[in-house]
Amino acid sequence: MITKEPKIKSGIRHFSLSTTACIMLRKYRQWQIEQRFKAGDQWCECDRLFTSWNGQPIHPDTITNWFAKFIKRSELPYVTLHSLRHTNATLMIAEGTDVCTVSRRLGHANTATTLNIYAHALKSKDREAANTIERTLSRYA
Repeated sequence: MITKEPKIKSGIRHFSLSTTACIMLRKYRQWQIEQRFKAGDQWCECDRLFTSWNGQPIHPDTITNWFAKFIKRSELPYVTLHSLRHTNATLMIAEGTDVCTVSRRLGHANTATTLNIYAHALKSKDREAANTIERTLSRYA
């Protein structure tokens, strides 16, 4: 497995996590520490959060395959792991997060990329804007 720097500078980013996400990651880290003790001298130190049973980095396909099985087992509609990125961005836009923030969180070099990809989400915001203006104007009609 090859690890390399992101293609563009904006690919390296820092962003806030929700309290719930932090709690879940802390619980996972505690579980991982327990696994480390169980593995004993077979544990390999690495700089990854998600590892195999012995601390080795996991191949990205491992997560992809696990997610596909999870979706099927849970009888959820088929989605890919990558589609969660799109869902996340669409929900942020739908809830009113400004496009600059969404773009930075996604690691896009400029907001035009975000605007091109998520235009569908912005159309619903446009309808909301029209409805807001309608409500305001109808008070004076």
